[in-house]
Amino acid sequence: MIRHLSHHRHQPVSPVPTMFKTLTDTSKAAIFTALVLILAVAAALAINTLGLASSEFAWGAVWSITPVLATLIMVLVVTRDGYSRSGWQSLGLGRLGLRMWPIAFFGTLAITVAATAAVWATPLASVTARAGGIINSAVSLVIQVLLLATTFSLAEEIGIRGCLLPKLLPLGRKRALLVSGLVWATWHMPLPRSRLQCTTARGV
Repeated sequence: MIRHLSHHRHQPVSPVPTMFKTLTDTSKAAIFTALVLILAVAAALAINTLGLASSEFAWGAVWSITPVLATLIMVLVVTRDGYSRSGWQSLGLGRLGLRMWPIAFFGTLAITVAATAAVWATPLASVTARAGGIINSAVSLVIQVLLLATTFSLAEEIGIRGCLLPKLLPLGRKRALLVSGLVWATWHMPLPRSRLQCTTARGV
């Protein structure tokens, strides 16, 4: 009896079977892309139907959660990698990557300032101060940036850079970055239409 229990205790645990055993990394990337774009359209419809466009936090939460949902479907249903610790670590959740933070922050800031200056140099936009003054506007901007960076933007990064980008690397680093950027840009496309329809409906 003791020998039987000991033998049973040391039997290896069989791995969780994947839904598709023969998927290549690029196939996984294609499935993720389809999932996240479908979810984006569904989120846009939900924002319109529920009238969430008037609340930036509400539509931002609905919209930004879609890459995470696509990632969960991938790791829990399609690849089943989420049933092991290494599967979650492959999303980059186990390291902070602090060395790249200055590049990410200041690079994004430089692009944003350049793009804003270019728009202000045209008749398409002008510089105006809100009723609360420049200081209140600056404080509000900092709070919004910190909130968005730690919540909504993180949700995007987990999906696009954590799940999608590594699967595209077999195409080469430059092509992988280009394709992931195109997917990320396409993912945003249903959002302006959704907000525009809601704004028009309110008569603004």
